[in-house]
Amino acid sequence: MKILLQDLANVNGMNKNATWAFRRYEEIRTRLPRGARFPAAPVNVPHLGALTDDFEAFVFDSFGVLNVGGQAIPGAADRLAALRTAGKQIVVLTNAATTPLRDNVAKYRGLGFDFAASEIVSSRAVLADALRETDPDWTWAVAANADADVDELPVRTVPMSGDGEWMEADGFILLSSGGWSNAVMDAVTQALAARPRPVWVGNPDLVAPFEGGFYEQPGSFAHDLADRLGIEPVFFGKPFGNAFDMVHRLLPAGCDPGQVLMLGDTLHTDILGGAAAGFKTGLVTDHGVMKTLDVDACCAASGIVPDYILPAI
Repeated sequence: MKILLQDLANVNGMNKNATWAFRRYEEIRTRLPRGARFPAAPVNVPHLGALTDDFEAFVFDSFGVLNVGGQAIPGAADRLAALRTAGKQIVVLTNAATTPLRDNVAKYRGLGFDFAASEIVSSRAVLADALRETDPDWTWAVAANADADVDELPVRTVPMSGDGEWMEADGFILLSSGGWSNAVMDAVTQALAARPRPVWVGNPDLVAPFEGGFYEQPGSFAHDLADRLGIEPVFFGKPFGNAFDMVHRLLPAGCDPGQVLMLGDTLHTDILGGAAAGFKTGLVTDHGVMKTLDVDACCAASGIVPDYILPAI
């Protein structure tokens, strides 16, 4: 059953579901990109095939568009194959920062997609590029899943665990949710209150859809820190311009942004970020964050309106 906008106030803020995520995105809206332009109303289309001839390039979010957790969405691989046959350029833009850069191609091939490394932009890659420009003598404390292979990052790192020596690090990286807990939140809050330092976020999402439901992501923890301390975390990935700048570098020289379609399942990341980058946008509704929400009501409440709405690609 769709959750109507008037029902949002009745949802416990501790329930990390799509409704909670919409409310929270609206609460932290001032930290998201500004200046995006939206259409007066979206156009409903049955599937992406109806738009193939209208664009030169297609940028895909992953979770909720191509896959849900470790399962590919039925028909997604065939749709991408059809775009390739039509000579269209394809880019994947994902905020999934856990997977090491070298493993992205294998991950997608395991899901049935034939992406080349040059077609994948991850928020982790955007973060890594920025880290290369930081002081090489710095040590960064990292919150990450056990399999995130943080040694691949181009800086000296220490895990956010153990006896707390990491609290003396020169900066903090929130890479993925597996290394986070209430105790870590309290310790980071204490450390930053005593000595402000950079907080860099490798995944700006608040939640991500998996087979069993929605799981809280590093963006949520970072905004909680910002609320507690008045700090300004630095975010890498959608909807922020650094991610779309990397996408632009993969597109053909002189490609008109208006000839690029960004496909995503979240208004405040995919659609807002794509529109801010000058792309056209398509909201996918059947498998991701918007699946249980009233899309029209959410667009009206947020002012974020996609160019197209489609159930799946």
